[in-house]
Amino acid sequence: FLASQLAFRGGTALHKLYLSPQPRYSEDIDLVQIHPGPIKPILFRLGEVLDFLPDRVTQQKRYNNTMLFRMESEVPPVVPIRLKIEINCVEHFNELGLVKMPFAVESHWFTGQCAITTYALNELLGTKLRALYQRKKGRDLFDLYVALTEAEVNTSEILQCYNRYMAFSVQQPPTYKQFVANMEAKMADPDFLGDTRVFLRPERPFDPQAGYEAVRAQLIDGLKK
Repeated sequence: FLASQLAFRGGTALHKLYLSPQPRYSEDIDLVQIHPGPIKPILFRLGEVLDFLPDRVTQQKRYNNTMLFRMESEVPPVVPIRLKIEINCVEHFNELGLVKMPFAVESHWFTGQCAITTYALNELLGTKLRALYQRKKGRDLFDLYVALTEAEVNTSEILQCYNRYMAFSVQQPPTYKQFVANMEAKMADPDFLGDTRVFLRPERPFDPQAGYEAVRAQLIDGLKK
């Protein structure tokens, strides 16, 4: 049921399904409701599947629904951790077609395998480029940089998807100059530049300036008209 109703999107989808070994820590789950319709049956079934996780809190809003779980880490030092599952309830479309990706888990919590409903890599990156503009998270820059340098991507398709999603989410999509100004401000912001510090593997240094130069040259400059 859930595989026919929800598609996996966001940074965790990118890092769990397309980039290996996983370049950064990303555990929050971003899902999209594939078809218009009531969300309650989906939330109910999701709750049943995840009943082994403690302290569930569900937050319902007009455009998205969020499940929050709070628990403690299992290895010392024990610290409180949070898992967030967010369902986008408005973007019932895709640009390049949904795909099925094989995925397997082996742990004392759960062992199994499945085919996950998700988006093509270039479509995930198109939504990631939108996120780079719309929020102040350096991880979006990192994700785009890693994909551009380590995966086989089609920048034309990425921009095609970016344009589709940006046009859906705002009445007036940003111009090339607005996008560059937005990024120049972020590249001077310590919070943006330091966002990835706690998420990266120790052996994985990241130079945000080099990342921005690559993303601008290969993607942002493609927005010129």
